[in-house]
Amino acid sequence: MKLRIEADERGEVLVPTDVGMSLLSAFNHDPSISVEGARVLDVGCGSGLYTVAMLLAGAAHVTALDINAACTRVAVDNLARNGIDLSRVTVEVADLARLEITRPWDVVVCNPPHLPSDPAYAMEDGIDTALVGGLDGRAMYDVLLARLDELLAPRGTLLLTHSSLTDIQRTCRQLEQAGYRCRTVQVCELDIPLRRYAAHRDVLLSRLYALRSAGRAAFRGLRFEVHTIAATRSSTNEKAGES
Repeated sequence: MKLRIEADERGEVLVPTDVGMSLLSAFNHDPSISVEGARVLDVGCGSGLYTVAMLLAGAAHVTALDINAACTRVAVDNLARNGIDLSRVTVEVADLARLEITRPWDVVVCNPPHLPSDPAYAMEDGIDTALVGGLDGRAMYDVLLARLDELLAPRGTLLLTHSSLTDIQRTCRQLEQAGYRCRTVQVCELDIPLRRYAAHRDVLLSRLYALRSAGRAAFRGLRFEVHTIAATRSSTNEKAGES
């Protein structure tokens, strides 16, 4: 699948990173993951990478959601650049925690921010929102898990990029306890993304070391893992949601 995704010239939207591309790689190489005819929610759509990919793979409709209003412009530009019929897309600026859900989706795809926050390197812009996820980096993961039963239709699937800096085991445990079947589609090893925060490298690493000491982050040297996880409603979960 060849996509044409261009960067945001104003620097307000994160361009696709190696972490983000790892989910697309897993999707492209696992034939058991299908979005043909599906309604898809792209949480944290950014430049529109996954929205474009899902539509080119046959999704019937994609809701592209991001808290950063600049993503609306960039995602629409990239959709047009790839020849996508915009009637198949809804671009929405909203916080996932407050999103009004009128109808659940068949597939939810998400690459959450995964770096811990600290006042020393807070920049409070769209790029920061895409990279930093609260004190332990798990802010969006936690909201996503809390709302997953509302977001996913029966037999629906969550396709999630999960950083080893944000306690993968905790997420899988919570999903399984909630009645979802989880499997790891792909594992990639990458460098911890420090370029943007180079001036505060020691502070960021100290936050990560503290999380690792608490058993909430895993990395070796400056290398960490990215797991692409597929979580699907089990029959038990489905029945519980219908009762």
